[in-house]
Amino acid sequence: MANNGSSRRTNKWLWMWIAISIGQLQLATVSHASQALTFTLEPQDSVVPEGHSVLLQCAGKAAGKGKATPTTTSIRWRGPDGQDLGVVGDTFRTQLKNGSLYISSVEENRGLTGAYQCLLSADGVGSVLSRPALVAIARQPELNQDFIETYLLPGQTAYFRCMVGDHVWQPGLKHTVQWYKDDMPLPLDKLRMVVLPNGALEIDEVGPSDRGAYQCNVTSGSAFRLSSKTNLNIKKGAESGMDQAVAPSFLVGPSPKTVSEGDTVTLDCVANGVPKPQIKWLRNGEELDLNHLDSRFSITGTGSLQISSAEDIDSGNYQCRASNTVDSLDAQATVQVQVPPKFIQAPRDKTASEKEVLNLECSIHGKPKPSIRWLKNGDVITPNEYMQFVNGHNLRIHGLLYSDAGMFQCIGTNPAGSVQASARLRVVAPGDLTAGDDHTGDAKPLSSGLLARLPSAPRNLVAQIVKPRFVTLSWQEPQLNANEVVSYTVYYRVTNSEREQKIVTQSHEDQQVSIQSLFPGRTYQFRVVANTNFGMGESSQALEASTQPEVNIAGPPRNIDAYARNHKEIFVHWSPPSVTNGEINKYRVYYTENDSGAELYNDSKSLELTLTDLRPYTDYVISVVPFNHNGMGDPSAELKVKTFSSTPSEPPNNVTLEVTSSSSITVHWEPPAEEDRNGQITGYKIRYRKFKDAPQVKSTPANIRYFELNALDRNAEYQVKIAAMTVNGSGPFTEWYRANTLENDLDETQVPGKPIWINIQPGASKIELHWGPPQQPEIKIRNYVLGWGRGIPDENMLELKETERYHVLKGLESNTEYVVSLRARNVKGEGQPIYDNIKTREEEPMDVPVPLEVPVGLRAITMSSSSIVVYWTDTMLNKNQHVTDNRHYTVSYGITGSNRYRYHNTSELNCMINELRPNTQYEFAVKVVKGRRESAWSMSVLNSTHQNVPVTPPRDLNVRLDELNPQNVIIRWLPPKHTVGQITGYNVYYTSDMSKRDRDWMIEAFNGEETMLLLSTLKPHTTYYFKVQARTNKGSSNAPFSALATFTTSAAVIMQPPDTIAKGIDNQNLLYIIIGGTALVLLLLLLGLLLLCRRKPQSSPEHTKKSYQKNNVGVPKPPDLWIHHDQMELKNIDKGLHTATPVCSDNASSSGALTLPRSVVHSEYEVETPVPAHVTNSLDKRSYVAGYMTATSMNSTMERPQYPRTQYNHQNRSHMNMEAGLSQQSLTQPQSNSMAQTPEHPYGGYDANFCNAGYTGGQAGGNGAAGAGCVSTIESAKRGHPLKSFSVPGPPPTGAATPVNKHTPAVTIRPQNQSPYKKPSFSAATPNRLQGGSSVAHSTDEIQRLAPSTSTEELNQEMANLEGLMKDLSAITANEFEC
Repeated sequence: MANNGSSRRTNKWLWMWIAISIGQLQLATVSHASQALTFTLEPQDSVVPEGHSVLLQCAGKAAGKGKATPTTTSIRWRGPDGQDLGVVGDTFRTQLKNGSLYISSVEENRGLTGAYQCLLSADGVGSVLSRPALVAIARQPELNQDFIETYLLPGQTAYFRCMVGDHVWQPGLKHTVQWYKDDMPLPLDKLRMVVLPNGALEIDEVGPSDRGAYQCNVTSGSAFRLSSKTNLNIKKGAESGMDQAVAPSFLVGPSPKTVSEGDTVTLDCVANGVPKPQIKWLRNGEELDLNHLDSRFSITGTGSLQISSAEDIDSGNYQCRASNTVDSLDAQATVQVQVPPKFIQAPRDKTASEKEVLNLECSIHGKPKPSIRWLKNGDVITPNEYMQFVNGHNLRIHGLLYSDAGMFQCIGTNPAGSVQASARLRVVAPGDLTAGDDHTGDAKPLSSGLLARLPSAPRNLVAQIVKPRFVTLSWQEPQLNANEVVSYTVYYRVTNSEREQKIVTQSHEDQQVSIQSLFPGRTYQFRVVANTNFGMGESSQALEASTQPEVNIAGPPRNIDAYARNHKEIFVHWSPPSVTNGEINKYRVYYTENDSGAELYNDSKSLELTLTDLRPYTDYVISVVPFNHNGMGDPSAELKVKTFSSTPSEPPNNVTLEVTSSSSITVHWEPPAEEDRNGQITGYKIRYRKFKDAPQVKSTPANIRYFELNALDRNAEYQVKIAAMTVNGSGPFTEWYRANTLENDLDETQVPGKPIWINIQPGASKIELHWGPPQQPEIKIRNYVLGWGRGIPDENMLELKETERYHVLKGLESNTEYVVSLRARNVKGEGQPIYDNIKTREEEPMDVPVPLEVPVGLRAITMSSSSIVVYWTDTMLNKNQHVTDNRHYTVSYGITGSNRYRYHNTSELNCMINELRPNTQYEFAVKVVKGRRESAWSMSVLNSTHQNVPVTPPRDLNVRLDELNPQNVIIRWLPPKHTVGQITGYNVYYTSDMSKRDRDWMIEAFNGEETMLLLSTLKPHTTYYFKVQARTNKGSSNAPFSALATFTTSAAVIMQPPDTIAKGIDNQNLLYIIIGGTALVLLLLLLGLLLLCRRKPQSSPEHTKKSYQKNNVGVPKPPDLWIHHDQMELKNIDKGLHTATPVCSDNASSSGALTLPRSVVHSEYEVETPVPAHVTNSLDKRSYVAGYMTATSMNSTMERPQYPRTQYNHQNRSHMNMEAGLSQQSLTQPQSNSMAQTPEHPYGGYDANFCNAGYTGGQAGGNGAAGAGCVSTIESAKRGHPLKSFSVPGPPPTGAATPVNKHTPAVTIRPQNQSPYKKPSFSAATPNRLQGGSSVAHSTDEIQRLAPSTSTEELNQEMANLEGLMKDLSAITANEFEC
């Protein structure tokens, strides 16, 4: 028996589901077909007895292509399992030639029942799927089979059930119900008897004649069934106890109903009691008006409610209230009216280009919310990286391919029905959106003139910002035809993927873009193409960039479900994530009250959790987050669950009793506080009694706040208490309140007095009024008159009942002053009014939700003169910072110091703010918003946009040969036509290799507005390319280039670049000068030595054995030819050049220097990188720093300290200026040591002037100034023998060091016609050009007059020969002194 019962229940629910589905789908399935491929006949639902046959028909057509022969279509069928039917070999199912499906015999256990769909296909178009057609076997309803004995009192109501449960008639079958009494057909007394729509029999006012056994007979087609019998017994008067009052009780109450729009709904309600209870119906606590002429509500039988043509607004909670003098009782049920899906926006046929991002719109409305599926050629689309569902209903395809073409269907389904629409997608070549099916859609080729105007590839594509889910790119405009560019297209794809996506900028000025929605840990390829009005230019080279990887966190839990168990508990369960990335340590269930409460959570080790201690009748938003060893994973989808209601926890507030006559008392109250209601208030129960009598009960609807108790005794004391009710029952009652009825009726011979008080609570569009009656309770009041107006009273008048003490004025204007008046009235007239002024609010006060956590780590990165990228971190997300819920972010930005802000909303954690002012500082802040909750603004960050560069390039660039000097070329141009700001100079780029990058070209940079350059360092027989770039005080990194100019040098120009030491003096001339000078020096030395040898007396032989003592002044020593400046100086050797002063260079030797500027167009932009401290001169491999001579006294008792030649002081080289074209080799070669102390050079390599690096007179050394540490040879010559002039260093000076001119050029070059180890002699009166302040300016002609020179190698060889000759001469001289 148990098994049979279980089988019956299973069959019952299966049958009910099939019946509901068939009926609803049959009524509500709608199709919206594309004209490309449409159904002319779709299969329909079929309900047949078991063993009968079924024919499902299907036909369709495809839109023609303009040909005589229509497009051929084919039909396939899909069975209940969703797979294509293989009708070959199928015993029961056969596909006919016209495409219809024939089922020979529908049997229960052979898998033949269920939904069938027809698949219509056409070559070159695609496939579409028909609506589902349900095939079911006709079933008989389950009838009541339990024998029941019923005992009723005379005059009560009898109710006989026919079918078990809430039966729904199976559509397509005709059912009839016949009732029998004592096995005979029952003649219906229409005054007392009624058969309800569910087949039940109701008999009112039963009597002895109604005794008997009742049963029903249900007929469906040729089959019928009988229910069991119910025996009705009528009690006799002596047994009934009819003189005793009995509280109401329900024979049957309403049951929940779910119906489709337009159906008829019946809610059963039959109650008995003594006295007989009165039945009222309420919806959501408000009493239904059943007497309205247009009402769709009516009473069937004694108290059942029938709703005709149900609408969406009829959904709600219905209460059947049965009440008598003993008590009142409620029975409630929920009615849900389902609305079949309807299209708000159906997808339409589209034609799109390859690589486009396509959106297919599909918006469907229904109740409950329809689930939406997308199909392509009849197959369900699963969302992936490139096909995504947007907002849950639109389909977005990224990076279209030709294979994406076909038929797409949007299907919306809910329990009330389904709706579907199809659209055709065609993918054509870019730029040919009008292509049809009969041609390939190739674009028309451009003419040669337009091809020549197409821009070249954009340059310098760089990934400026690379994050896990976005990349910011920047580039520079094309080198050729940049003025034709109107926008740029950025293409990107995952490496090794054929699906490429693109983003198009808004204008040619947008040379940066932020690409969103990338995947972490992927390698992408990016390229940029410039767009013109007539075509696309050349693509840049692909740039590969890998997004940052994310932590391996767990994916979202699946199949999350939750439901309320009672008014304080919700049960949540789920399935493990598809991707766990290791073991799941725990799950965390987050829940929030009403989208605005604080976010709470509980942890669970299992796949379920019960949330406890919740508030009754409260919505909770629930989500589940997994945790693995890397922390928080992705959250699940959010669910909203409401706890069950409960009885109110507190009684009504502000209860007052007002005696209105000698036989009536009016009760006034306010509902309980919101947090104490625990559900929707369905009404109020009032208990009252005369002192020491049995209490009586009255019930009111929920929307009533007062009630008049009538038929009371005169001059008697009554007690009253009240309780609030929900569908769960009554809450606690208040204490007893007492009031005495009047002894006599009220007086109406005089008008009432003024109301004693009035209390007004304003809102934005309403005013709530409370008032008290006049002080004279003996004067009768018929009603109250309420008046109000804007600024003046009584513009509007309203009559209120005399029992009312509360009223709400609605539909008022916000922020407006109103004058309110209230007066009482009776038959004698109106009493004195009471006035009050009140101003409505600007807006309704809202409960402040719990704020979210503030975003942190806000950064603003400047991209250009008009755009800044902003990104931040949301601490409420997991480590991967991936947004999966409905939160969004609001970015506030404005000019620093301004009170005007603009806002940008985004669902990502970054955005690019465009259209900003150039060279302007902006302030940024961000906050997160989720529903009604939001965070405070984050800490602000500041950043400035770049200064805008000239918007147009220099014009009319021209290169020609200099007629006066064929060795030179002259470059001329015109300034930009449109500029922003002042031009501070130009950069001239030139190269002979066009394949080089811009930074590898040779550059001549100079300041000023001069638009001409004389260039001489070119090679013969070489083609050079030139371009010019304007420069502002912010640089020229984004400034456009001029058009390219080409020039080929000829053979007449000697183009080998001279290897010069000082600019303008080449090595060949120096060699000639050195050879001539050396000969003259040798001649003078010989003559001088001969004269000295003849003048000196013969010295003792022991003289050679004595050491050279510091105090041995009288003994002559061999002259050091390198420092004997009185006799060995080559004077005025550089007279034709410049006069130089001795300088000291951090313990290095000094020399005269020819200091020319590095370039005629020298500027601060020539050197933008720091120069290493070990930069050396190409000739003597030493650095020279400008210094100043200071005469000091010489202490002859001090020994000369030994300073090795390698100890140069380079601590401070910040003021050094180097050649812009200095090669990397010259920047990195090591310094060579000068003449160290050796037997051949006993005094080392010290020059006539030196600096004591260890002490500089109180000033830090290494600044390049000799200061007091430098010794003058002029003073030393006056103090003693010239051979001793540099034998001992001078003591530290007592005075301050001579200040250094910081703007003095810091690199000096030794004239090459002088020995690198020989100090030139200058008189003290010789002017020092380094101390003169400004550098000597040289014209272009002066520099060009210096002829080309020989190589450095030849010069070094000559110098080596000269040094050997000098050594021999020194040896001869030493021997001469010893003779």
